[in-house]
This record gives sequence, C-alpha cells and structure tokens, in this order.
Amino acid sequence: MGWADGDPLGVRIRAAFGADLTATWSWTDLTAYWRASDPIELEWGRQSSATRPESSTCALTLRNSDGRFTAENAASPYWPHVRTWTPISVDVDLGDGAGWRNRHSGHVRSWSVTWPGRSGKLAVARIESVGVLGRLGRGSPPNRSPMGRSILAAAGDGLLAYWPCEDEADAMGAASGIRGVAPMRADGGVKFAAGGVDITVGGTQRYGTKPLPLLTDGGSLSGRAPAGTSSPVAWTLEAFWQTGNPLGEVVLMRWTTPAGPFVRWDYVDSYNDVYGTYLVAYTASGSPTVVWSVPTRYVGPFNLRISAVQNGGSIDVTVMIGALTIGSVTVTGTLARIDTIALNPDQHVFSPGALDFVVGHLRVWDSATSPLTGSRVDAHPGEAAHLRLARLCAEDGVALSAPTVPADGATAMGVQPDGTPLDLYQQCEVVDLGIIYESGFGLAYLPRWSRYAAPVALTVDAADRQLGGNLRPAADDQRLRNYWTVTRIGGSSAVAADEESISQRGLIPSSPRLNLASDDQLQGHADWRLWMYGQAGTRYRLTVPLHTRAGRGLTAHWVACQPGSRVQVVNAPDAATTDTIDQTLVHARETITGRRRWTVELATEPADRWEVGVWDDPSFLWDSRSTTLDGDHDATATSMVVTVADVHDVWSTTATPYDWLVGGERITVTGMSAATGTGPWTQTATVVRAVNGVNKPLTAGMSVHLADAQRWGL
Repeated sequence: MGWADGDPLGVRIRAAFGADLTATWSWTDLTAYWRASDPIELEWGRQSSATRPESSTCALTLRNSDGRFTAENAASPYWPHVRTWTPISVDVDLGDGAGWRNRHSGHVRSWSVTWPGRSGKLAVARIESVGVLGRLGRGSPPNRSPMGRSILAAAGDGLLAYWPCEDEADAMGAASGIRGVAPMRADGGVKFAAGGVDITVGGTQRYGTKPLPLLTDGGSLSGRAPAGTSSPVAWTLEAFWQTGNPLGEVVLMRWTTPAGPFVRWDYVDSYNDVYGTYLVAYTASGSPTVVWSVPTRYVGPFNLRISAVQNGGSIDVTVMIGALTIGSVTVTGTLARIDTIALNPDQHVFSPGALDFVVGHLRVWDSATSPLTGSRVDAHPGEAAHLRLARLCAEDGVALSAPTVPADGATAMGVQPDGTPLDLYQQCEVVDLGIIYESGFGLAYLPRWSRYAAPVALTVDAADRQLGGNLRPAADDQRLRNYWTVTRIGGSSAVAADEESISQRGLIPSSPRLNLASDDQLQGHADWRLWMYGQAGTRYRLTVPLHTRAGRGLTAHWVACQPGSRVQVVNAPDAATTDTIDQTLVHARETITGRRRWTVELATEPADRWEVGVWDDPSFLWDSRSTTLDGDHDATATSMVVTVADVHDVWSTTATPYDWLVGGERITVTGMSAATGTGPWTQTATVVRAVNGVNKPLTAGMSVHLADAQRWGL
C-alpha cells in the first residue's frame, strides 16, 4: 500500500540546534516555516562514473521574514545555534500507518538568506545539507596506523597519556597522541623511525604500527602523565616493544609514584648468568622490594601490560604479555598514582649485533584494566572486508548497518595499512565490490554477497503509465575495460582479457591494486572484474512520477530502495527491444514540490552481471567463450553447425532446450548432437529461429553465446 490517491503527502522538516554530535540530539520541528512552493531537492547514491562513495545532498527553503534563520541575528529563538553543520532531517509520511520514512539525514552546509523580488518584507533561507560522508570528508585527517586507531578509539575509557612514538626520523621528541599531554623528551641515542621490529617478516606493518624509535644505542624517552581519579587508586601501563639483548642488567621502563611509600618502579631485564625479568619497587630511602620475577626473558615483539590496584591494605599487581598473564602478585602497601615514566632511563647501550630495543605506543590508563587487553597486536591480516569495515566504523564512532555474510561469501584482506578513515573504508568496498552508502546519520554497507541475484525492490509498469518523462537508454561503457591486470598490494598479479572485445574496440586496460590476503585470490578477482566491466550493456535514466494515480502505488516500495537495489521496468516500450528492463539503482534525484507532487529520477546500470549460478540448480549452464558458426546460415536454417575450440565449452546434449544469442538473434536449441573430432570439436544443433523477433542470415565465424549467460560468483 502506498500514498493514497487524493491525500496530501506528509512532510516533516526538523533541525537539532546546538546539537552535541557526540550525544543525543533534541529536535526542533521547522515544518511550519517550509516554503512549499520551492521544491525540496534530494540526491543520493553516486554518479555512474564515481570511483568512491559520494555524500547525499538536500536543498529546501524556509520562510525567514522574522530573521529566525539568519545566522548572526541575536533575536532569533535559535541564536546562537543557526550555524553550519547543524543536523537536519527530512521525512515523509505515506499515510499507510507505517509512520515517518526518512528521506535525508544530514548536516547544514549553508543557510543562504535571500529576499525574493528585492522585497524587504519577504525573506527566505535556502538550506543546503550534506550527509554523513560530506561531514567525514572535511579537512585533511592524518594517516593513522591500525594500532594507533585502536588505542585512540578507546581513549574515552580512562586513557590518561598516550605517546604513539611513530614520529618521523628527524623528530626531537615523541609527540603526544592526546591533547593537553606534553611530548616525551628524547635523550641520548634515540633514533626515531628506525625500529622495524623485523623479527617477523613484514616488520612494523605486520604489527599495525609505523616505524618506532630505536633505543639500542643508549637512547631514552621520558614524559609525564596527568593524575588519574580512579577510586580505589589504580593504573595500567602498556607498551608495544621488542627487547634487545642487554649487557648485564638494564631497566627497560621506570615510572614514579611519589605520593606513596613506593616512589619508584623498575621493569628490569637481566642477561646475567641467571637471566630473567623483574619488577622492583623502591621506597623513598631507596630500599628495593622485588614485587615479581621470573627466570625468563620476554623478547617480543609483544604488547606489555603492567597494572596495579589498591585492595584494602595491599596492592594487587598483574603483568601480561598480550593476552597471557605471566605474573599476578600482591604486596603490602599503599598505591599512589603515576607521575613520570621513562624508557631505558639509564641510557643503557645494548650488545651490538643482537636484537634491537624498539618501543612505542606507550600509554597510561586510569584503571587496573585496559579496554585493549587481549586485542590482537597486528594489522589484522586475513580479516574479511565487511568485518574490517565494521571495525573501522566502530573505531571512528560511525554507526554502520550491514547484512550477515557467510564465510564462503567473504573477501579476505591483507594487512590494514596506515590511512584516513574514508580511504580505509573505500579499500574494503573496492576489494569486496560492495557499496557503501549513507543510512540516517550513519553508514550502511551492501556486500558483494548480497548483490548476487538480488530480489526486485521496485517494479515500474510502463503500460500502467508508472513511467514518466523520456526513457533514455545509453551504452554502459563508462567503466568498460577489456584487459585487467589485478595486483595484490605487496604481492603478485594476474591477468584476464577479452580478446574479442580488444579486436573490436582496441585495448582498454585497467590495473587495480587490491589489498587481498593471498595471491591465490588474484585470478578470481581478475576474471570477475572482466565479467563485470568487460561488457557494455545498456544503462537507463528513468523518471517515475510518484504523485500520479498509478505512481502513488509505488511509494512504499520506493522509500525502501537504496543504492544497489534492483529495479525493473515491465511492459517496456517496443524501442527498448526487451519487455523487461532489468537494472540496478546507482543514483537518485527526488523532487518534492508542495504536498502533492513527488518525482524521482533514477540512474541505473545493468543488473544481469549479478545473476550468478547456484550450485544445486540443474538449469544452470556455463556459457561458451570458444564457439563459432562453422559456415554461413540463411535466415530460414533450422540446423546449425558450430565449432568449439575448447573442450570445456562443448555444448550439453541433455539440457535442451536452451537459447543462443548469435549476431543479435535469439535462437532456441531444441536438440544438440554429440561433439565430434579431436579438437576443435564440431556439433550440430536443431534450432528455432527469431525467438526475439530478429531474423537474419548469419555468417561463418560469428560467436555463439548462451543468451541468458550466468557465471559462478566470485
């Protein structure tokens, strides 16, 4: 059921003046000020030639005679919150009992006040808004490492201090990752960006960090942490490092807690006759207490975590390597808060030719636990594209909705690189061939798996006058590429080519670099991209007037459409050469004028490329890429001889009938002889001609293909 004939369309316009974008918003209804004679113009999806997700847009006009929407008007009831990036929402009610449907959620990019007709009595404010992608795309965000992203995403859970130590080679100190915290001071032989953690192939990239400082030659880093507020007193120290081989004993990390009976703590690595690892606490008089020790050296690379919490009259101390607890002890005393912290404070020089002392991502938490305890200390190799996108969005505080993807439909990615949020999101989308789009004030994702054989979301009946304007077909060749070289970032490459297309159109190459997990994936991705973009097909511009008697019945289906939705036009005009136009929605423009006129314009691309085979479907046939006519055949021939160059392309003798497409003529094969010869092979088909109304002589050498060709999904 859709918008009832004769009823006005329900429209609601709201703004969240003074909204805190990190909290719940309070909405103000502005519908009473809507100037309905000026259309609401909405656009969403992406242009056909776009290579990355695009923001939705909205433009509408509000009456502003009293100046309430003038940004600097102190008399406005909304002052001083009439400003850019205010959240705004546009909804419609179809009168079907389902309530409001959102057509745009975005942020105001401009409030343009004008006086139509140069009259001082009539003022309007034209609002232009963009969706969440427009907001996320502002400025020049830094390229963060995977480890840095994860830590900063947890900063709200009591992170007092964080020094990534990912500074460039000529740095003179380690910058703070948190505003208001001073950088760490560098002394001695600190070599920034020199520690590659090369104990495992892949170096720092494998562990999700940029190159870190090398302290092997007597370098030291020291800084000060703000005081926490935890009750009871508690703290956690964490760092990622690889320990070098010391000459004798060396204090790897030292921190001070001057307000307590223990004023200094040393984490010690010993390479004496009995080597081991120690945690020693010192009183103000210099008296040491060995809090914990093990006769083992932990070389790394790993994430070290040392935590302490006051428990009555005692201090509970825990030492962890990654997710493994290697020490849990209790000592008598009163715990104080951390003040200063230093790495290799005594500027020890490590033995030459041994492992380097590389350290970074030093952080201090205001609790005895860390939100990252047990987290993977790597760059997520092998992670599925849709799961990586979900994790990235969660780290950025961006809401994401996506369907479930089975394990065999997922795309495994390589290590996550350093990058900006939108660049990292798009890398997931490109690898998986999915679609990122806006949904409310968050994002949604349509994975490749959900695009296969998608159900029809909107059916437009041209015979019922549901199609308006001009039907505008065009060759879908903007992204046509007939020679694909797919390279795995950091790996090998694979090639897929359509020789027939190359001979007809010339070479049109494409060479994407994909962040795949394995070289084994390359050929499948090259072949699939050739299938997707190696054929032109036909795309359409469709206009659907939703306000007409026939069009109103489509409104409930239309508001459920999204980028990637499947749209069909049935009973298409004769000039379309097909009864059903089957397309995928790429971009939409909606125009709402008043409460009685609503028109949508759709840009689409062919849907047939997503019609993949099903393993247990006996009707599924492979198409042949090596079949040609063996001789000339006139327009009346009911027996046709073909030559097959590849044994895998021999036509089935038992699955008849099936349809061929030869020179634009659709031909039904009702019988097929067994293949003869030793290669190439010859077969004779009994056929019915002109199934699609096209009938003409066919010449030797013409390609023969399955008319409704499908293929297995990637």
